Amino acid sequence: MSQKKATIVNLAASNVSVSQFSVESGSLVLEQFFVEELAPGLTGDDEWLNAAIAALASLVNAHELKGRVTVIAPAFLLLQKPLKVPQVERARQAQIVAFEAQNAIPYPLNEVIWDSQVMASDGVEAEVLLFALRTEIATKIANLVTSTGLRPMSIQAAPLLDSQAFRLAGGSAAEEVLIVNVGARSTTLSFVGPSGVNIQSATNIGGNLLTQGVSDNTGQPFAVSEAIKVGFFSGLVQLTESDPQVAVLQANAQTFIRRLSQDINRRLINVRRGANGRQPTRILVTGRGSQVPGLAEQLCETLRLPVETFDPSSVITPGAGINQEQLQRAKHQITEVIGEAARLTLPQPIGVNLIPRDIASQQAFDARKPRLLVAALLAAVSPLFVLLAFKDSDSWNHEQTVIVQGRRSELENRRALIEESRKKSAELAAKAKELESVVLNRSNWPAFLGDLQSRVGSLKNTWVEEMHVKYETLPAAPAAEGQPAPAPAPVVVTKVVIAVRFLFAEVPLEETRYRSGAEKTHISRLLEAVRKSPYVASVPENEIVVTDQTVKSTEGGKYDIRVTPKATITLVIQKDKAL
Repeated sequence: MSQKKATIVNLAASNVSVSQFSVESGSLVLEQFFVEELAPGLTGDDEWLNAAIAALASLVNAHELKGRVTVIAPAFLLLQKPLKVPQVERARQAQIVAFEAQNAIPYPLNEVIWDSQVMASDGVEAEVLLFALRTEIATKIANLVTSTGLRPMSIQAAPLLDSQAFRLAGGSAAEEVLIVNVGARSTTLSFVGPSGVNIQSATNIGGNLLTQGVSDNTGQPFAVSEAIKVGFFSGLVQLTESDPQVAVLQANAQTFIRRLSQDINRRLINVRRGANGRQPTRILVTGRGSQVPGLAEQLCETLRLPVETFDPSSVITPGAGINQEQLQRAKHQITEVIGEAARLTLPQPIGVNLIPRDIASQQAFDARKPRLLVAALLAAVSPLFVLLAFKDSDSWNHEQTVIVQGRRSELENRRALIEESRKKSAELAAKAKELESVVLNRSNWPAFLGDLQSRVGSLKNTWVEEMHVKYETLPAAPAAEGQPAPAPAPVVVTKVVIAVRFLFAEVPLEETRYRSGAEKTHISRLLEAVRKSPYVASVPENEIVVTDQTVKSTEGGKYDIRVTPKATITLVIQKDKAL
């Protein structure tokens, strides 16, 4: 494609993202990036697709997105088959691929949307990768994306895109590399080297496999097990070594790593035994599943190859509106997105299109409708200008005089309306000036949230549980004695109400109601920290509410009481740092 911009919708197993790229001076620029997580443990493709489209609709409405998009379909929805066909002219080769597809696809061809991509060739035979998507699912994806207000022009296969991201990141064509993308429900292996690209997908091995093992061994629901897994391995949740959940998590992590390593090793052996005898020199890992501790070390030991993290986001330029922290958190989720965007700059990009042909034609026609309507209108009115050119000038002037006289009263009425509109516009301009100050200060939100997080985070075992924002309008100041009453000048005050939770691990058994000096000291430190914020004008004492929550447990014959008090405080924001 020669287009200079692209909007990409990535329907991944665990999240949905919308990204907009442009090209400046030959480099990719990420103009917009929005992502929303999906609930873990969605059973069935229909339930997942409905949740994904709901998340997409939320992003579209929240950020007023529109226009043509490319949709990336995940590997677990696709049927993927490798083919070997003779290296002949393109038209003849397409006929051979269509014939072979009848045997490779376990459905009648009229029930699937399929496409193929030549991945490698030795001059005699070409290695072709065939992708198919059931027509029912492809149509549902296209129609549901259209219902959000976007126009899907193509449906791309996710497994193809890791190798393309590697090319964009400056991967050498002379180097043999294995890219391992560990997702939630599948793992994609891309063998990239001088002889071409070989892509294999393990649709039953992903991060959800580890979560399911934790769920089976602890008896916890899948969503709870996912939260425990992510929190523990990311360091957000601290568990003691004696906690039985630690042993379960570590044991299941080792099982997952061992199974993934064995699968990769088996596929690697098959590739080495192939006609080209491919031998990767290093392994690049990506995907959120690749962050399981010990995975890289196990792969390095089992496969005897160096293992590195693959981060193609380092070669794109973030636009002015990109949240750098969000992009950093999502760097393991956007490899496929960057691979699809790479077709804006790469000379010979690869890819397929699995959108139903009738929908693609309709979308293309809808995109041309405005231009066709304008062309039809111009064609319809063009004879009128020719006719007017040949009219007698005296007759035309007489007609115009009659028209002008007939419209005099109409113009007078419009003049009165214009005067009235001018007065209203002056009032609106004053309101617009107030709104302008809000728009200019909207950048204070990220800075305020970051400042608040750092201050609360400086206190041990303390976290923000809830946050609410409210705006209060204060009455205008009274006029001085002997002076005329001033025009009302309402003052809007921004208040942020936060509920902060503390954890006190051990509490004396003889205390029936917990209100220790430690808690008061902790709350005092919290108030002292937030009052020093440059964004906080004051913290009203009369709006501070403290409540307790006591959790009792018995482990190993020992009776523990864990207290998690909650302090609700109101922060009055500085006027010059309005949110």
